[in-house]
Amino acid sequence: MKKSLIITQQDVIDNISLKEVVDTVDRTYRWYGEGKIIMPSKITLNMDTLGLPNWLNSMPAYVKPLDMVGIKFVGGFKDNKENGLPYIMGQILLNNPVTGRLRALLDGNLITNMRTGAQSPVFAKYLACKSDILTIIGAGVQGTYTALCMLELFDFKEIRVSDLSIEVCQNFVKEVSNKTSASVIAYDSNKDAVKDADIIVTATTANIPLVYREWVKPGAFISCIGSYQELDEELILKADKRYVDHMGQNLHRGEFYNCFKKGSLTEKDIVGEIGDVICGKVAGREGSDEIIVASPIGMGCLDIAVGAVLYNRILKDHNEEVLEFDIISSENNLIAVN
Repeated sequence: MKKSLIITQQDVIDNISLKEVVDTVDRTYRWYGEGKIIMPSKITLNMDTLGLPNWLNSMPAYVKPLDMVGIKFVGGFKDNKENGLPYIMGQILLNNPVTGRLRALLDGNLITNMRTGAQSPVFAKYLACKSDILTIIGAGVQGTYTALCMLELFDFKEIRVSDLSIEVCQNFVKEVSNKTSASVIAYDSNKDAVKDADIIVTATTANIPLVYREWVKPGAFISCIGSYQELDEELILKADKRYVDHMGQNLHRGEFYNCFKKGSLTEKDIVGEIGDVICGKVAGREGSDEIIVASPIGMGCLDIAVGAVLYNRILKDHNEEVLEFDIISSENNLIAVN
């Protein structure tokens, strides 16, 4: 009888580091560029037309180098904060790509936060010019994880953060300061936070300009991980280069969507996907004064890859504390038994 694992959030904490997540995201982008991953664009289910202001994404992927196929279901639930729950809720299923057998059910919340935090640092590794000053616009969970993952690759002199909530900014400063000797400073103004910054990351749910062209210095790298447009249009259109993680998904959401919709940008205005940069198929940064804007809005293959690393480690070091359930076949019906 085959066993399938239940991998909890505590299992994630105990079995994988941020450094490993950053490395896994880097490798997965490369594999995607090399054609070793199959991943369609995510499908979004919006429930607002029937009275619920919530959404769910379906994100399947086959990651051949890790011998894993799977899917992540993740969404945003507006009233969760009032109920003591995170806004983002997700689960990941991992399956054997040959038989389809369920290998594991994983809590997807922490994995989502960690791999989202790792996206911008990997982009910056290949596209940033300098790394003295990092600015994060949005001090929430994903902004915090982005800063922590950045520290796995860069030694900053100063880390800045700006957010509408003073309390959230203070929490960011406290948590990030514990991980670095760099100065970590909260700013009241996005404009002041962005001045002279080498790397800028926007990590909010806003759909209004938070960063303007005239604030950004030559040579800056900007990564926008929100689902909507967080930069003013002039900054987007006058950037020297633009990159995405997955072209198909960026045509339907993310930083460049409004410009695509209006026709002020086309696919030809995007240099390429980060996987192609890593593989050398398209050019990356070519000048120290280039302003580069990137839109990494999230790929399901990253979740499957991180999940696969976790699964293999837990399977290797298996102990009785790991939850399991048996899959029993009964007249062509599959029944999960605790």
